[in-house]
Amino acid sequence: MTGNREMTMLIVGDVFVRRDDPPSVFQHVKKLLRAADFTLGNLEGSVADSGKVREKAGAVAWKADARQIAAVEAVGFDAMTVANNHMMDYGEEALLETLANLDRIGIRHTGGGRNFAEAHAPAIVEREGCKVALLGYTSVFMEGWEAGPQSPGLAVMRAHTSYQPPARYFEAPGTPPIIHTWVAPEHKAQLSADIAAARQQADIVICTFHWGVSAGHKKLTEYQVELGHHAIDGGADLVFGHHPHVTQGVEVRRGRAIFYSLGNFTFARHDATKGHELETMIICCRIRDRKLHAVEFLPARCDPDLNPGALDLERGRDVVDLVRERSAQFGTEFVARGDAMQVVTDVVRAVTPRAA
Repeated sequence: MTGNREMTMLIVGDVFVRRDDPPSVFQHVKKLLRAADFTLGNLEGSVADSGKVREKAGAVAWKADARQIAAVEAVGFDAMTVANNHMMDYGEEALLETLANLDRIGIRHTGGGRNFAEAHAPAIVEREGCKVALLGYTSVFMEGWEAGPQSPGLAVMRAHTSYQPPARYFEAPGTPPIIHTWVAPEHKAQLSADIAAARQQADIVICTFHWGVSAGHKKLTEYQVELGHHAIDGGADLVFGHHPHVTQGVEVRRGRAIFYSLGNFTFARHDATKGHELETMIICCRIRDRKLHAVEFLPARCDPDLNPGALDLERGRDVVDLVRERSAQFGTEFVARGDAMQVVTDVVRAVTPRAA
């Protein structure tokens, strides 16, 4: 049992490695990640030698060769989501090989499987009697990638889009439309059922979503907020997202945090011309009595070789300012605690901070 020992959980964003020495990508953070009781992240694409490239209507397809799995093995990831828009680029065969590679090195996975039930099952990690469940989904996917009752694929949360002309569009030809997005009701119902089932098996339930608009898009879509709120309202203890390749804002709902995008932790296809950012953050959760006691983030940045590194608050001040700016629409408050920024919730509102 955990007793009075405070446990830690670290959560990172997109991980996609392609290099001759895979473990070297985490040279600056290996000690940090391995010291945590729980370490979670998003495996952004298949890690496999098998599979045949799929047509993606002109979009770029990619995968990493199987030896790249050594990177996540080296730092001791406990669980990863595989629900994202590149995991099926090389088809079902590459997906299943990726899952087998994760199984071989003892990393739990969620968000994909040999059928619907496996794709929607949580990845559960236990330490000293505390169980953490990770549920992963993607809203960014090609038709046919969704897991079926008897067919391999991903756990998806389908979103719909509509375009509305602005009220005075006739005065200014070419005015961009108003874009509305919303989550398919049947998928929201499935999410509620998945969270309820995970709650029966674990003390802490984390939901992660591959969502939003890529290519450095900093503005949240409507469905991201809708889905994040629905997960929290359904009982999730924390939500984190990825896909835009930039950090997006942090919101507190019902005393629980939603990190809309953590950005790239390390991303081998980094492209600054597409708006990708080297700045990122690492969520650091403190666990007491098998509950989230506090949620913080460590500012972080990739070096020119795409090796991520955590920053203290002085060197990471620009990252902190960036997160604050993008969280301002929610009125989210942060206080400094050591080298981390703590998200102010009802649990920690009484804390007297020092300025950062």
